[in-house]
Amino acid sequence: MRLLRSKGQYVLKDVRFLKKIIRYADLSYDDVVLEVGCGTGKLTRLLLKNVKKVYGIEIDQRFVRYLQRKFRKEIEDNRFELIHGDALKVEFPKFDKFIANIPYKISSPLTFKLFKHNFKLAVITYQKEFAERLIAKPGSKKYGRLSVVARAYCRAEILDIIPPEAFVPRPRVESAIVRIVPEPEIEVRDKELFEDMIRFVFSNRRKMLGKVLKEWAEKKGISIKVPDEIKEKRAEDVDACTYAEIVNSIT
Repeated sequence: MRLLRSKGQYVLKDVRFLKKIIRYADLSYDDVVLEVGCGTGKLTRLLLKNVKKVYGIEIDQRFVRYLQRKFRKEIEDNRFELIHGDALKVEFPKFDKFIANIPYKISSPLTFKLFKHNFKLAVITYQKEFAERLIAKPGSKKYGRLSVVARAYCRAEILDIIPPEAFVPRPRVESAIVRIVPEPEIEVRDKELFEDMIRFVFSNRRKMLGKVLKEWAEKKGISIKVPDEIKEKRAEDVDACTYAEIVNSIT
């Protein structure tokens, strides 16, 4: 259990929440699902009952051996393909839906990696604090880079809160089930430039935005138009749409 906790991995044992995840995912037998952090396979088992195929990525060798024994028939039938490796490093297979109780320590980089792929829907169990940052609104303490960039890729909502006792080992915090639909809330023509700008402004969030954006533009060797009404504001007080308009205005 200590090893699991060190990896930020917690196995969801409460069947009630596992069944909720399945229901929220709106699965069909035509779906191909990617699951990261299969653990003991409790969610995997439910997925296999409802979809065409499951790809599972698991980094822990002990779990890999256990899953290979538990799902030997499904592996032989090519309905379950287990990938032993780091989800941040391995290439994702083609999938329709991303359904997972992910290791919390990789929440941010894994979510940004997911954004770069084509998929229909994702239902992910995150640490509650991360989920709140993902959906945070301007002006709140949790509004930041993640909140802004996510809107260029998807719509996200918290569907349920899971108490610590639903997991083994028991985490010190609450968790949240989040649904992600890959329908951008804002239009961004150059996402790479947009993400670079957002990364820069939120790493300088104590400064006034007019000054920060000027520094960023000079660093990039480009010219931008900063609306007067946001020059004296800080990064966390400006909505994602305004940031998108600034980047989209760059010629």
